[in-house]
Amino acid sequence: MKIEMHVHTSEGSPCAKADAESIMKAYAEEGYDALVITNHFDSVLLNEFGKTDEEKIERYLLGYRKAKAAEEKYGIQVMLGVEIRLEPNEEDFLIYGIDEDFLFQHPDLCFLSQEEIYHLCHSCGALFYQAHPFRELCVPREPEFLDGVEYNQRPNSGNHNEKLDEWRKAYPELKLVSGSDCHDLDQVGFGGIETEKDVHNIKEVVALMKEEKIRLIVSTDSN
Repeated sequence: MKIEMHVHTSEGSPCAKADAESIMKAYAEEGYDALVITNHFDSVLLNEFGKTDEEKIERYLLGYRKAKAAEEKYGIQVMLGVEIRLEPNEEDFLIYGIDEDFLFQHPDLCFLSQEEIYHLCHSCGALFYQAHPFRELCVPREPEFLDGVEYNQRPNSGNHNEKLDEWRKAYPELKLVSGSDCHDLDQVGFGGIETEKDVHNIKEVVALMKEEKIRLIVSTDSN
């Protein structure tokens, strides 16, 4: 299976230019079997989404739910992920393996420390990766509280994956994931993972990631 692990929709990430319907259509045309919708989860954005915690999470989930509703139309599975920014830093992290209830139960995730969110993810079987750790203005954070790091594949984004390769030599236990970090239709399909085994939900994807039974989709143009 061919799975995109990092994609945004305009309904959930205002910096994205493509809506859920357009994203689904484009990825179907690129031959992907599944998408993990990882819209931005940060305190500033959530405050714009509503007044109560419930309002904020309901609005946050809009892009994911619209994509999910189009699964049958486009023949692509849709799974929930999160790209979270922890206060007060600028770095982003990817969470794989949670569900909607997790977000409603933990609406203040942005204000947890990296150590706290790492352990919280592990308590429910989820994984915690740092997104694009060497992109300009970012630095790798506390590797002891990471499951892995992202080999970000969005072109012309200052990812500096060559620096990531060098840095990882000191942390061989950290796993890799690949994602397109797609925000618009010209960023579709540059990254993701492939699995020999069919998966039906994000928990099954996480299980294969833990066992390292995935192959990264990488682009030669990803720095």
